[in-house]
Amino acid sequence: MTEDLERKTTPWLTGGLDWEGVAAALACLLVGLLLSWVWDPLFWVGFAAMIAALMAARWSNRVAPDLANGIVAPCDGVVVSVTRTDAPGEMRMTDTATTRIRISSSPAATNRLYAPIAGSLESLITEDGEHSVPFAMRPDADGLAVSYLLFESRAQQVGVRIATGGLGPRQELEAETGDIMRLGRVFGKRRLGGWCDVYVPANAGQLIWPGQTLVGGETVLGRLKSGMDEDEFESMSGEAGELPLGVTDDDEIEEDDYPEPDEADTPDDPAVMLARLKEATKNKPED
Repeated sequence: MTEDLERKTTPWLTGGLDWEGVAAALACLLVGLLLSWVWDPLFWVGFAAMIAALMAARWSNRVAPDLANGIVAPCDGVVVSVTRTDAPGEMRMTDTATTRIRISSSPAATNRLYAPIAGSLESLITEDGEHSVPFAMRPDADGLAVSYLLFESRAQQVGVRIATGGLGPRQELEAETGDIMRLGRVFGKRRLGGWCDVYVPANAGQLIWPGQTLVGGETVLGRLKSGMDEDEFESMSGEAGELPLGVTDDDEIEEDDYPEPDEADTPDDPAVMLARLKEATKNKPED
């Protein structure tokens, strides 16, 4: 059932802050106040840390579209590029020829991550980052905290690579291999932005372009190939050269069973019948 927003006095209020983020922000503010006793400008160090903690704690409720084969954005951000490339080996995709959708998220982006398709989480690999790399300026830089996730639905796979800075608890995944997920389900958090590469099948329909702003869990990136493939269709409709439906090997189809149009019985035209009747009356001998 859809939620009745008319009963809410503030339907636009769909987000909030994580409690651990609020606690961290208050701790940073307290540290800044203590440092200000030593030297006043040091207060701003704690204040900047407080702002960063609040940005890392931001989240928002999202409503996924009702699409059986839809692919949605796993996070908030901007599409940087859409290119054909091979999926990384850590992704463990069956078909390595994919289309990569690269998304860049700002530090102020909301922190929740959303399942791109409805299906199961088949693979999950995480790599810890280095504290010496606090910011993810480049998507493929060394020392980043990286996670590789593989989602599968009806033998079709979508891979997600999440990268962010290595300083602090930047990634927190709340899913395990084998979990069944609906479209747009929250499966983790990524704090203070970073990069997200979505690897979709090369034959998937695409609905986005570089420069587009995405809303995680809601914006549709494309659609998986719907319907059955050619092999499945042939298995249900019959191989090439099979007898038509309802005809068995014992039945023989003769050419005479299907007469040509000239041989078929067709009703006479009423005008022609009347002309023939008049001609017969004239030629009839009188008594």
